[in-house]
Amino acid sequence: MEVAEWEWQPVQWATSIHDPVGLEQIIGLPVADLLAQTEWFELDGDRLVSPEGTLMIVEYACRTTPMPVLDWVVESEKEYRQRAKPGRPTVSHDKRPYMTSPEWEYQLYLEHGRPLHELLRSWCGQRAATMQERLAAAEAEVQRLDQLVVRLVDELKQHGHRMAAEIIARTYEEERITPANYRPVVDRPLKPSEIPVRYERAPRRWGH
Repeated sequence: MEVAEWEWQPVQWATSIHDPVGLEQIIGLPVADLLAQTEWFELDGDRLVSPEGTLMIVEYACRTTPMPVLDWVVESEKEYRQRAKPGRPTVSHDKRPYMTSPEWEYQLYLEHGRPLHELLRSWCGQRAATMQERLAAAEAEVQRLDQLVVRLVDELKQHGHRMAAEIIARTYEEERITPANYRPVVDRPLKPSEIPVRYERAPRRWGH
């Protein structure tokens, strides 16, 4: 069951709230408080909020759970970028297939895609947007380094340095930084009996 649904009838740009409890978890606000700030009415057991209420739901959702929204923005940008290269196949109103031009697709992005993306990013907040971009860049860099190490190991093996290649591959895997080993670990203090004893030879002093 959907939590809420964007409606076109009987009111355009309105939103039907099917699951108030589920929506509260997404927007971080009691539905009663939301309804107190916008126009709404009941329809078939659901609460139908006005277009202004729809914008409020989206903005609250961006603030409360920004990462899924930002992930969608990135995927949407990738789709626009792909379309702006060769165009895309589509169908006209009279059912005739044709190919859109890259210029038309780019103009569509400027008029519709980019304003929406920037608005959602601003609602999600600069901190969340920056974190999402850094995370995506870090994941891409890890993939690039993995491919580079694989190429390096293969080249070493092909040139007769199999032992060095195996050492590099093993070290790279064993010393990989993961969320599990990146997190600071607070160790238990050692008991006196657990502290290793270290012996050092003192230099002899002549004449004493």
